[in-house]
Amino acid sequence: AELLRAATRERLASALGAGPSPAPAAVVSLVSRRTPRDPAGVAALLYGAAPPDDAALVRLADDLDRLEREVRRP
Repeated sequence: AELLRAATRERLASALGAGPSPAPAAVVSLVSRRTPRDPAGVAALLYGAAPPDDAALVRLADDLDRLEREVRRP
């Protein structure tokens, strides 16, 4: 889960012009301004606890993919 999240954070930070190694708060702020998602939900998705089982890991991967598409949507 952490590898998925880290890769997503890196791609999002790059797409949003956040520069190298942005602080978590900066990434959350940029993403929440670009999407209709609230900052708490973005933070939980990008920095939350490890999923408890395989099904939750698959949902996390799907949710991260959806978030990236939202950010990249024109």
